[in-house]
Amino acid sequence: TLGQRSPSRLALGVSFLLLLLTALLLFGGQTFERFHLRDLGSAGISTDFQWQIFHDTFRLIRDSPWWGIGFGNFESIFAICRDASLSYRRALHPESDWLWLWTELGWPAVVLTLVGIALLVRRVSPLRVGTNQGYRLAALIAVLLFAIHGIVDVSGHRVGTVFAAVFLLGCSLHRPLSLKTSRWTSILFRFVGLVLLAAGLSLFVAARSEKPLPGSVGVSSAKQLSAVADTELNFSETNALTTRALRWAPLDWELYLARAIAEVELKQTQNAVDDFRRARFLEPIAYEVPLAEGNAWLPYRPMLAVTAWREALRRAGPLRPAVYASMLSDASLRSPEVSRILEAIGLSEHDLALPYLNRVSDASFNRALAQLLRNDPNLQSFSETEKLALFAFWSERGDPEEISRAVEQHPDWIRYAWLGMAKYKASKNDFRAAYQLTQQYGESVALPRVATNFSLQDLETRFHAAPNNYGIGYELYRAQMQNGRIDDALVTARHFSERPNSPAYFYFLEAQCWAEKQNWEHAWYAWQAFQAAQARATK
Repeated sequence: TLGQRSPSRLALGVSFLLLLLTALLLFGGQTFERFHLRDLGSAGISTDFQWQIFHDTFRLIRDSPWWGIGFGNFESIFAICRDASLSYRRALHPESDWLWLWTELGWPAVVLTLVGIALLVRRVSPLRVGTNQGYRLAALIAVLLFAIHGIVDVSGHRVGTVFAAVFLLGCSLHRPLSLKTSRWTSILFRFVGLVLLAAGLSLFVAARSEKPLPGSVGVSSAKQLSAVADTELNFSETNALTTRALRWAPLDWELYLARAIAEVELKQTQNAVDDFRRARFLEPIAYEVPLAEGNAWLPYRPMLAVTAWREALRRAGPLRPAVYASMLSDASLRSPEVSRILEAIGLSEHDLALPYLNRVSDASFNRALAQLLRNDPNLQSFSETEKLALFAFWSERGDPEEISRAVEQHPDWIRYAWLGMAKYKASKNDFRAAYQLTQQYGESVALPRVATNFSLQDLETRFHAAPNNYGIGYELYRAQMQNGRIDDALVTARHFSERPNSPAYFYFLEAQCWAEKQNWEHAWYAWQAFQAAQARATK
């Protein structure tokens, strides 16, 4: 029997494991990929974000005391210690139940947990016939796989999955349990149950009524209440709420930031400086922290605002232009002194120059552009996209003669500055050169497809029957141009271009007709009308 032959029990267990492994191979999806067993040759484990988090977590464990960093402190401490996994995403956990336990509670907690699991697993035996041994063995295997899965995931820190694992563990235990009857055991369990019930009710009431109960619920309530106090300009209340919450969560950067902003309004400058420094230290990645600090200092201490905003720009990465633009907006309303400093910063860094130039015009634009060219005469720091945007601003707002002189000094700039050069040529009445620049460097125009092959006479008949049909009008225009009837084609194009809401390409067709007639002035103005119509259509 199964109870008498241990090899049979072993074979049964191995069979279940093989079946589960097969299912994992076939349907494991992202869970299986966490083990990196697929395509090891090209997976690049050393660069995978999860393995980078593991690397930094082991380094944190090595640098921490043997009893860990404290329960619930991983997120705050890890943000300070990240190296290989440094990114704009804040790591809430180390992507592993066991590493999380080891980091926060030390290696003794890991050892005790393993010992506890081993003691519970012992209660599964004996797997004799008649004890529902097959079902219990399957439940035990599921529990062990759950524990193994905790190496590469945090399912053990989620209530739903933990309850499922506990249920399966209970199902795997041998019944009946050989326990001695004890009156104190029932009393103890009932007492613990009452304590848990009271704690749960307290947390529920505190969360619903926003009571500052010690713990994470109280911290969340304090944040919500302090936000309300800020909107009511009750900064003393914000200070009191955040100070109380910091006794429960001394590593929460949001609390330090909220208190610092309140301290600025309360004129507690040194306290605010210290709290802002703590917030930036505890959250070393997010640009929002120094950005909020700069906004708080702006009306009172402009130089402190500039210092904070420089840090925000350093952190913002690819979002630097958008962040810088928001700074310009705030400073223009509240501090001319900071606006001047931001101008100098923007004109010295290529990715910030465009947001600044987008806000100025006329003499201010020309002055800023001159300073930009003094800082970078050859625009070496600008990418191709940035050069296109810069010359678009220059062509729209700058001095055409300056563009002409710049292109003479840098002939390769013509592919960016062609629009400005065309405007310059037009201002000198050289409309032919202006129009030819648009044809040489302008983007190709999307025109309708011609699906029919009607004769010119048929198209004229159809057009007279449906004079508002854009498709027929375009086909007629093409046929007229192909037959050398330029004047008729011009009439057809203007039939639509003189009407509001017609497709923009009819202005382009009109420009082509004028160019065929070598009326370059009309061709240039028709092309400008085409550009304006395109701009309206994209709004």
